[in-house]
Amino acid sequence: MVTRSIGALVVGIAISMAIDVVVAQPALRHSPRNDLSLMAREPFQVFDNLYFVGIGEVASYVIETSEGLILIDTMWDNDGYLDYHLGNIRKLGLDPADIEYVLILQGHRDHFGGARNLQGVIGAQFGTAAEDQKMMIEQFGEYAPRIDFIIEHGDTLTLGDTTVHLEVTPGHTPGTTSLRFPVYDNGTEYQAYFHGGPGVRSDDPAVIRRFIADLERIKRIPGIDVQIAGHFDSWLSGTGDLFDRAEQLARRRPGEPHPWVRPAEFQGFLDERIAITREGLSDK
Repeated sequence: MVTRSIGALVVGIAISMAIDVVVAQPALRHSPRNDLSLMAREPFQVFDNLYFVGIGEVASYVIETSEGLILIDTMWDNDGYLDYHLGNIRKLGLDPADIEYVLILQGHRDHFGGARNLQGVIGAQFGTAAEDQKMMIEQFGEYAPRIDFIIEHGDTLTLGDTTVHLEVTPGHTPGTTSLRFPVYDNGTEYQAYFHGGPGVRSDDPAVIRRFIADLERIKRIPGIDVQIAGHFDSWLSGTGDLFDRAEQLARRRPGEPHPWVRPAEFQGFLDERIAITREGLSDK
């Protein structure tokens, strides 16, 4: 188990035109979920140090630190995604050349597909859990993205003034990674939790029981104020989706609460996921 506390790296690869560096990937089945003409969204700032740069279906985020940027997930590898992703980052006044680390939270293509092309234009280090690296290699073979470091449960990643706590939370994929890190709203600090895959995808009762036990463990982590979601609809039922919250944030007046700061709602979300998963287990 490695604890990483690393300062800013020298970025040796300049940002270039995406068309010059695109790598051919295995055939991709196109669907409304990955069609940029349907899924493109304007990026926005969620907290002082957290930015949404994803699409309508799946998220990608940037954590800003005092010594560079941490990118979370790389979305799809369809034509146009590299330019779209870099463009969203630039629209928020951030420089993709400042990305020091890329964290891939799961081995599903909508979360890692764009990584290989990003590796052609940024000098960041890419990390994921070992089991999900295996998934990527099984899907992409020689076209799988380079992985520079393996995430283990309990690792921390420190860049400048920010430490991200890394947890391996299997169930959605064998190596799903979740994150705990500070966010700031006009300078006020809150603790955020980002579950990399809160829905189990396995028929194995042992995997399902472990997944439930892990959700119960997360419920006991003290001081979690904020839920960050990897998909637009990964929230407690009846509370709206990611873009509903974005609209609330855009309309927020001075002194009003931040729409992401809802600790009780996060606990309710975990309870709901536990109940749904137990119901599935009872059918086995």
